[in-house]
Amino acid sequence: MSDNNQINRSQAGFTLVEVTVVVTVMALIAITFLGIVTNFFVVINRNNKLTEMTISSQNLLRSTVENIRYSEGVRQINQITDANAPVGGWNTSNANFVIILSVPALDSSRNYIIDSTTGIPYMNELVYYKNNSTLMRRTLANTGAAGNNLQTTCPLALATTSCPSDVELAPYVYSMLFTLYDQNGATTTSAPLARSVKIDLTMKQNNPGDPISVSNAIRVTLRNRF
Repeated sequence: MSDNNQINRSQAGFTLVEVTVVVTVMALIAITFLGIVTNFFVVINRNNKLTEMTISSQNLLRSTVENIRYSEGVRQINQITDANAPVGGWNTSNANFVIILSVPALDSSRNYIIDSTTGIPYMNELVYYKNNSTLMRRTLANTGAAGNNLQTTCPLALATTSCPSDVELAPYVYSMLFTLYDQNGATTTSAPLARSVKIDLTMKQNNPGDPISVSNAIRVTLRNRF
């Protein structure tokens, strides 16, 4: 009789309490593991986005600095007609994230196209502006410059083969402020007096529970004066 009881107990398996405890422990282990894995992928995803934004920020500043150095100066308003400009035309303004650069017109061989009446190069204009959270650049080509290697660009919705789309420079641009300095290093609100420009760039991206932000600043001197 004793041997039968031992056999029956050995074949009885787990009790309900034992099963409940095991399942609970396994569930806690699974939840903890899932939390670790989820957190790992969240961190990786955030770091990837931060890296992309950092690279985008650096590339944007680099290309903008190159154009500023190459430019002849900053213009308060556009002097080349733009049929797609805002009401009143383009106006260099920090409040609207707009700056207008006057750049020499070049031919396909990268030579200046000279205006014979003035003896100085024809000028194109580059207009930086913000469209929602995307920084854009519009080109206004001087129609008097024969052989101009630039074309006037248009908003995407109005783009054609003769007027290609404005260039999309970078997404997630929260602010890009341009501070102008005169020849004495003092800040000025007069674009024609600008001899150097400070760029303060901030990019932001919504990331669930942890927004991502990157800020950079640089100051550059205008080199071409005709």
